[in-house]
Amino acid sequence: MKAKPKRESPQAAQTLQAAQPLIPISYWTSAAIGITAYVFEESEAAIHQSGLVPEWVSYPAERAGNGIAVPAHHLFPNYLKLLRLESGRLRLIIDVRAVLKKDMSFQCFLGGLLADTNLTLVKKESA
Repeated sequence: MKAKPKRESPQAAQTLQAAQPLIPISYWTSAAIGITAYVFEESEAAIHQSGLVPEWVSYPAERAGNGIAVPAHHLFPNYLKLLRLESGRLRLIIDVRAVLKKDMSFQCFLGGLLADTNLTLVKKESA
């Protein structure tokens, strides 16, 4: 007897989607303000679920071309800009440091890398 594959509930599918990190479409470096920033283009829901935008930041109005910029602040010391696109999606431009702090997979990888005392750079040997 063959077992039928189980169907995922809509809630489980949403949970899996929320767990997936956003993928940047590009990046830019600003010598003027001294940062490198990732550029994401996603739905408002996906950006909200990513946790990259603090709760106290409001999203731009529904009209294309509307945007907000959040300068460095004691609550959020990183550059962030949101822009509403014609498609209704949002363009998020955010300091790389803010993204890396939220990326637990990267943090785990980096922690393991730095803990490996067999690596030359960790031992502080000359190359």
